[in-house]
Amino acid sequence: MSSFCESAAERQRTLRGTVSVSGIGLHSGRRARLALRPAAPNTGIVFQRVDLEGESEIPARYDFIVDTLRGTTLGRGEAKAATVEHLLSALAGMSIDNAWIDLEGPEVPALDGSASAFVLLIEEAGLEQQESPRRYVRVLEEVRVEQGRHWAALAPGEGFSLHYQGDFTHPALARGGLAHRLEFSSTAYIEQISRARTFGFLNEVAAMRRHGLALGGNLGNAVVFDNYRAMNEGGLRYSNEPIRHKLLDAVGDLYLLGRPLIGRFDCFGSGHALNARLIQELMSRSSAWEEVAAMPADRMAPVHPVPAEGSPALQS
Repeated sequence: MSSFCESAAERQRTLRGTVSVSGIGLHSGRRARLALRPAAPNTGIVFQRVDLEGESEIPARYDFIVDTLRGTTLGRGEAKAATVEHLLSALAGMSIDNAWIDLEGPEVPALDGSASAFVLLIEEAGLEQQESPRRYVRVLEEVRVEQGRHWAALAPGEGFSLHYQGDFTHPALARGGLAHRLEFSSTAYIEQISRARTFGFLNEVAAMRRHGLALGGNLGNAVVFDNYRAMNEGGLRYSNEPIRHKLLDAVGDLYLLGRPLIGRFDCFGSGHALNARLIQELMSRSSAWEEVAAMPADRMAPVHPVPAEGSPALQS
């Protein structure tokens, strides 16, 4: 394992305090409230449907995924937590290993459609280092899944890097570029992708709502494109904001491994369904991964505040 060793291990982290927020679910349109609470070492990230009786704890792991249509939904028995990817992305971006998420409602609030509000909540709670070492999933062999012309792959690599190649024909998306690469660290996450909002297309909204989707979507929590441009006042936060949001989603979906990742993620047109299939395929092949308790120190950058609104800059 060369540069990876127990003595160089980073320690697990949790929240120092409890914070809460409420808002409307992107797809359900229902109001929900969530609280983020500290958790003991090796707890992982666990959702708890506090509005339900009986068994309501749902570990944030790939084996609890129950739906990937326009978002990632976790479930255990009758308890479900929908559109979890933006919150999980923020927890991954801030290197939070252990947390309880008390959810009152069926879906995580959309807030502004990005991960930035969750990042701010985590900063408000504060971070606490714990005694146990962080455990990582290190990719040893390439794993690839396909769906039509789209594909997603994980391959061995130092640290954690992601590359998204989009498959969009919309003129506004083409102008901003259809690809983005991220060398993962907390600083890079916050600066490059945390503020990228979920997005959708005006000509799809009516059909989505007939199928019970995007019922809570609006210009305050999603970028909406007409035939030519983004309809939101102020336009895009990044010239390729939708591509960066797809990376934000991927960070959240990949965190359902239950541990941070060491390896390379590459894809063409991937979404929640392919992301879920990819991590399930990885975990089903024991020769393709190993668990290690170390990470190069320069990959664990200190946390910095989210860039201001003026910084350069509804598919969940």
